[in-house]
Amino acid sequence: MKIYGICICNLDAITFALYVLMEIALYDWDEEIKNRVNQRKNYKEEELINILKQLVSALLFMEQKLRIAHRDIKPQNILVFKNKLYKIADFGEAKEVKISKQLNTLRGTELYMSPILYNGLKKDKDDVTHNPYKSDVFSVGFCFMYAATLNFNIIYEVRDLVDMGKIEKILYRHLKNKYSEKFIKVLLLMMETDENKRVDFCKLNKYIIENFSEDNDEEFEEEENESYEDEKENDNRKKNINGKNYKLK
Repeated sequence: MKIYGICICNLDAITFALYVLMEIALYDWDEEIKNRVNQRKNYKEEELINILKQLVSALLFMEQKLRIAHRDIKPQNILVFKNKLYKIADFGEAKEVKISKQLNTLRGTELYMSPILYNGLKKDKDDVTHNPYKSDVFSVGFCFMYAATLNFNIIYEVRDLVDMGKIEKILYRHLKNKYSEKFIKVLLLMMETDENKRVDFCKLNKYIIENFSEDNDEEFEEEENESYEDEKENDNRKKNINGKNYKLK
């Protein structure tokens, strides 16, 4: 998400508010999915792969370069912009974590939590030792399962399951006539209930590169280029904002 300006306002003698001026999205991914449910319009596989490539690329950069885990991935926190750009938002639960380090804090949204966090929540535990990056991978998998099936109830259907064989049967029942074996496999890789067996973003990215054609990349690249002029305009607006002092009343 682009930030164009920041300012602090005194609400009273002891209270301050921080205002952040950001770019505006068209809607969030949850709204887009619900619109498709109402229209009974399934995503094409290439559409979902394009979204997956964007999100995995961003989350891999966060993990490898910034050492930041998001910890609350869900469709409501993925914003949609024109030219089919999908961006991750809401870093309120994000935390800087070394790749080799595990956390014992329990964060996230219940429906999209990894199994180890979800089970900890059910047992009223405040601390659950886990790999936050692999927890993010699982949450991404649940998002795409929901988007691919356009069936919110499927999340409840598999939420309490640990047996990957049962989860695989459910996914194939919903998706075998709509999507390829490779696509269903990438969902299963992300939704692996055993954290030790689940892929991280590095391995997930490698699988995507190796198994999905680049046919759609040129189209996506053209769309990104089309948005370049808009970004230049936004950058100019950012310069104008940063060159002035704003006081909120």
